[in-house]
Amino acid sequence: IAARRLRSTLTTYRPLLDASAIEPVREDLRWLGQSLAVARDAQVLLEHLRAQVEREPAELVLGPVVRRLERELGAESASGREQAMAALDTERYFRLLDTLDLLVGAPPVNASAAARASRVVPRLVQRDAKRLRRAAGADPAEASDAVLHEVRKKAKRLRYSAEGAVPLFGARAKRIAAAARRVQETLGEHQDSVVAREKLREYAVRAFLSGENGFTFGRLHAMEQWRAEAAERRFALRWRELPRKPLHR
Repeated sequence: IAARRLRSTLTTYRPLLDASAIEPVREDLRWLGQSLAVARDAQVLLEHLRAQVEREPAELVLGPVVRRLERELGAESASGREQAMAALDTERYFRLLDTLDLLVGAPPVNASAAARASRVVPRLVQRDAKRLRRAAGADPAEASDAVLHEVRKKAKRLRYSAEGAVPLFGARAKRIAAAARRVQETLGEHQDSVVAREKLREYAVRAFLSGENGFTFGRLHAMEQWRAEAAERRFALRWRELPRKPLHR
């Protein structure tokens, strides 16, 4: 999360920064976030699906469902952890830490950074807001899973940039950040359901080929479909709550 927030912030403030100094850092932060995500994502999904199974009536849990989930996702989590630990022991990671210290000590700003923050920051936040609306298209309610995933990422960036504007603009920036966070979290749940359905279908096939009963995996898949549809309905409400007026001095 820290790596992604840093990368998002550097993206928002890119117009004020020396691109040659910033782009390698953004790429390293992308690499770090991806290196750390696999273990976390597998662990979160396992906890979610295990809780879903535990809530099911015993007669609807057919076969070694939890054991298969733990074996499949446990292996992903262990592999992801090895990948994460390897990344945290590389020269690239320690070089990134050193570079971030240097950026904080002497930010590589360009001439645009000499302008008043109260004039510049609203434009940067508004730019993120426009990118969010552009990603959603003309009719967000009809957006595909891939589009909604992109909207979630743009909502997260707007949230972070608005949070950074709170010292200047107070409650107004807080409202924008809170609205963007609600969109991000709703679509985050939607994306989780997309990933869960892909995994459940895969596990159902493996269970069938192993002579196990795939009924419960199909039932869990249907529950994830319902979860996605519920998230899409909430997203329609959250989208209308996004403030349209830009920040003012």
